[in-house]
Amino acid sequence: MERNKRKIIWLTGVATFFFGFGAAAVLNLYLYAVRSPLVLNFRSSLNFISSIFGDGLILPVVNMLVVSHILNCTKYVNKLRFTIGTIIGLLITIYFHVIQAVKGLVNWSMPTPWRWNLLGLWHFFYMLSVTSLLSFYFIVSVSEIIQTKKLPKNFIFVILGIMLFLTLLKLDYANVRL
Repeated sequence: MERNKRKIIWLTGVATFFFGFGAAAVLNLYLYAVRSPLVLNFRSSLNFISSIFGDGLILPVVNMLVVSHILNCTKYVNKLRFTIGTIIGLLITIYFHVIQAVKGLVNWSMPTPWRWNLLGLWHFFYMLSVTSLLSFYFIVSVSEIIQTKKLPKNFIFVILGIMLFLTLLKLDYANVRL
């Protein structure tokens, strides 16, 4: 059983890296090599520090900590908490995509405001999965804190990781009020 947990934890990190950074980075390099206007005229994944360090390093580690904790305290896991986490994740994802469109923050995934391409759709579902997982983690953790009166071991590291990611995101959009 422990071996399966480790596999799931590592798979989470690899999947987060691949879907959040790896695939887009490879596509970014290919499109640059073929001189595609999508990367020549717009900011792409390799132009964002929040993509390189956030999606490429911080979020894979944070998600591994999150999944490890969830797998170790399954007594706080249930369908209602999962559903609420998913709804919160959806609301966060919609909020960020609407802000992107309203502020006209065009990039290779939204070349014109309110018009996302397949990269934008990819990012939407990636972000939805990450924000849903993190929301579910916090719901599970708060339930555990209420019952045990103790912070989970990795709680502070998860919060610090998210704060670091959001700081990198803010640096990417330093002149924009999110």
